[in-house]
Amino acid sequence: MGKVLILFLFVLLLITFINCTNNKILNNENSSNEDNVINVFLIPHSHCDLGWVQTLEEYYSENVTVILDNVINTLIKDSSKKFNWAEIYYFETWWNEQSSFLQAQVRNLVNNGQLYFVGGGWAQNDEGATHYQAVINQMTLGHQFLLSEFGVVPEIGWQIDPFGPSTLTATLFSLMGFKYHVINRIDERIKYIYNDTPDIVGSGWMTTDRSFEFQWYPSHNDQELSIFTHVLDHHYNSPYLIYPNASNPNQSLTTGFDFESDPTQNPPINQSNIYERAAVFVEIMQQRSQLYRHNNLLIPFGNDFRFQNASLEFDNMDKLITYINSNSSWGVTIQYATLNEYFEKVESIEPPVEYADIVGQDLFVYTMCLASDYQAFNTCANWWSGYYTSYPLLKQTARDSDSLLRVGEMLYSLSCFYSNGFDFDFNIGFYALSMHRNVSGILTHHDAITGTAKEYVRVNYFQMLNEAQSLTLDYNIPDFVGFLLSNKSLNIDYQSNGSSILNSTNPGDIIAISFTNSIAWDRIETVSIEIPFVNMAVYDYQLNPIQSQIVQRFDKSNNWYLYFQVATPALGISTYFIVILSTDGEILNDNSKNLPTPIQSILSISNELLFNDNDDETTTTTIGNSNFNLNFKFDRDNNNLLTLNSYDDLFNNKIGIPISQHLIEYTSLSDDAYKFRVQGLPIPLTPINPQFYLTIGPVVQIVTIIYNNNCSQSYLIYNDTTSFNPFETDNDNNNNSRLIKNDQYFEIDNIVASGWDKEISMKFTTNINNQNIFYTNNGLEIMKRQWEIHWNDTFIWSEITSNFYPMINTGYIVDQQVSDYQQQLTILSKQTFGASSQTNGEFEVLLIRRSNYTQWSVHEPMNDTSNPSLRVLCIFGDPNFSNEIRTPHSILFENPLQPVYSLIPNSIPIEKYIDTYNTLFKPLQTSLPYNLHLLTFTKQWIDSPSIIMRLINIYEIGQSINFSKSINFNIGSGDNNNNNNNNNNNGFLTHYNISQIIETTLSANSELSNPTNNLVITLEPLEIKTFLLTLSPKQ
Repeated sequence: MGKVLILFLFVLLLITFINCTNNKILNNENSSNEDNVINVFLIPHSHCDLGWVQTLEEYYSENVTVILDNVINTLIKDSSKKFNWAEIYYFETWWNEQSSFLQAQVRNLVNNGQLYFVGGGWAQNDEGATHYQAVINQMTLGHQFLLSEFGVVPEIGWQIDPFGPSTLTATLFSLMGFKYHVINRIDERIKYIYNDTPDIVGSGWMTTDRSFEFQWYPSHNDQELSIFTHVLDHHYNSPYLIYPNASNPNQSLTTGFDFESDPTQNPPINQSNIYERAAVFVEIMQQRSQLYRHNNLLIPFGNDFRFQNASLEFDNMDKLITYINSNSSWGVTIQYATLNEYFEKVESIEPPVEYADIVGQDLFVYTMCLASDYQAFNTCANWWSGYYTSYPLLKQTARDSDSLLRVGEMLYSLSCFYSNGFDFDFNIGFYALSMHRNVSGILTHHDAITGTAKEYVRVNYFQMLNEAQSLTLDYNIPDFVGFLLSNKSLNIDYQSNGSSILNSTNPGDIIAISFTNSIAWDRIETVSIEIPFVNMAVYDYQLNPIQSQIVQRFDKSNNWYLYFQVATPALGISTYFIVILSTDGEILNDNSKNLPTPIQSILSISNELLFNDNDDETTTTTIGNSNFNLNFKFDRDNNNLLTLNSYDDLFNNKIGIPISQHLIEYTSLSDDAYKFRVQGLPIPLTPINPQFYLTIGPVVQIVTIIYNNNCSQSYLIYNDTTSFNPFETDNDNNNNSRLIKNDQYFEIDNIVASGWDKEISMKFTTNINNQNIFYTNNGLEIMKRQWEIHWNDTFIWSEITSNFYPMINTGYIVDQQVSDYQQQLTILSKQTFGASSQTNGEFEVLLIRRSNYTQWSVHEPMNDTSNPSLRVLCIFGDPNFSNEIRTPHSILFENPLQPVYSLIPNSIPIEKYIDTYNTLFKPLQTSLPYNLHLLTFTKQWIDSPSIIMRLINIYEIGQSINFSKSINFNIGSGDNNNNNNNNNNNGFLTHYNISQIIETTLSANSELSNPTNNLVITLEPLEIKTFLLTLSPKQ
């Protein structure tokens, strides 16, 4: 995201910076910089957003092509010039448009070190809202391109614009083989000392300690993982100097060396000014050198979309470099450099420099210190915790799209090596997958998934997502499911849009619904399908009648939904059948008379619940299952709103445990998509003519609370109607399906919309003594958070917003003191939200935001008019059990079963249909153990027999007594139940031979082991391992 420099910086930076460097650092007795020549590694680069104030296509055609054309031309002409490039989506697009002759020249530039790739991902991904699987996917796209075209394996991270560094990124980059990492956006009070009216106590510790470089150990679970990290001391733009304005002390002036920017602040170099400009440049270098523990400086030379006029940039800098380098009295030498040259120089210092260690700590919440804020509030007061939630529909759509992509990847990979005797064209499927991968990578960009782009750019992101999803839904999933289930004929009649089939049915019709399970675990879970209001019955894949329930959802436009439980094998497909019955419950299709007697779907009539002043205050509405109850009461203090009041733990015989939840509303002070700044404490969301409904049935029970036309909450509790796993075998020792039962949690379906300058949260209140400690996750690992006042900033909005952190998919509070009955409240989400615990016993999830304040960089208000359905799963009770089940439930929640539909012609008996088309596809010998997750099973290349497979041990150290332990798994052959190593060549795959296994780095661009056809691996808690498998079909 581009920034206007004068808005970036606070008024007194120059005075503060000079004071702190001269008085505090030069007098540091351990300083190694005095009397040494400063070696300046000037890093030419251009930060190219994949959309922000313009669309990706506009940026590419109007800016990026110009940059790459001119930079490449300059590098070809002058071997002394170098350039660093990050965004591989743009580079690959440009590359594919070039002639073979120019491509050969570019390869030479790469080979001789003039053109250097940093990061190497499709995008420079956001770190506070992006799911780790999307990060892995987009980095793999970029890394595989660089490997195939240039033989390049990136080794340096370049995350210079995301709004706060996550431990997740550092962990993943370490697993990709990165040695070094460059970051930028951290709380500016960490970087700089604020000691001029007022003094911000503790600010500038990186300056004081010269800790702009440190060894980062990002993971609590693997402290052998580390990455040497460099924090840009003054953003990623070309060097600049800020000095006081003598005529107006409330403003500062800037002069610098961004030659494509305002020439009055960045004057071109000529003979008349070269001494003055050189003196300014050297002064900047001398100041910045005091921030480091050695005499080498990494100085960015560029900015957003710079080097469109590459000659202007290089020609001016050439004059400075020649002038300064020719005069040793300056004490500075300058060279154009690539990032690796800087880090290799630093690494070669003898004796080695000692650096600080940062262990298991991220650097959220990012805060920008603007002059206007510092003057108005005497502090920064600009907490960027808003973007964790901003535009939740976009975040939801992107996460749902990634789930669809996963289904498409699995089906394509399984289909390509499946031998069933039918010819099939896989080219269309690969094209659809490639487009979907590209869009997934683009949406990880730090101005895409965050919601911080201009409105028309967000619309463009939605268009990309819709197009990618449509290809996957219209072609990949239906076609591949039909192929994999084909027996005596190829099934080409599937479609993903069930409504077009269901809405045109008649009594006697039978609809086949095939559910794809993209997770390598057997699973049994409740599904819901929107239906017309008709009599129905459901049969499973063996034509056994099963229990089902029809519910009218008053929170969803009064539409009708069919609920039933579906069992699917690991990574497999199961077909269920819906039979449209007559009004008296009979099957009218003569070709289906041999079906077992149907179990007609239970029609659950929702009863409206009305408040009565005469009701006793103990009057309770209850829904529940065999494990727990939820109890609701009318809240006389909040407009008689029906509210969750308590929880009954039936398993432990604990009745009436206090827990409540309701929607609350903040009023915006000057919020935008980035920052979260509210006027004060929230108030309960006021219901307007509220309505309440109770639905009871054998599959699902629901309490619906409708606040107004745009806001509602529905609590859903599921019953297990399937008592056993039909795919579990007697020797299936590793399968533990108790971890993922539907009746262990309750679901809240929030449908919300926000008015101008309003922001809505869901707030839970319990008697949990969490002592101001709460937990959110980075997608992989849980991060401990502590509510506190930061930097003595006691403004009410800062106390609130500085304590919201990103919750990628998990957050919880837990009793901090051991007792006979500790409790934990865990919230699982399908998208990122901001989350906090503002008061002891409370947990809060910020759902949606809207503000009329015009943000200064995009020049638009945050006008979110969406009305999304935002579902969360809630687990309440014993911490040991909660922590044991939360991770597998989170994985399943994020990756629902994907249905495709087919109307069976009335002329075909159902028995003939299941003889022609299989109703079950079971690709694995057995379900993986529930602590082992098949993260990736991807055929990355159309012309290769290789599959990228990633496995992860999903439990953290100390998370579970039973499952936080190492896992042994035989990839190639053998029995994974006993973890022995034999050579029966059965493998864990049913229909496929594995002829070669190679362990690689996380992005599969560097081999870590020799090829083998049989490999027993060990995964420690939360360890990810990546493999290339060479597959062929079993005949």
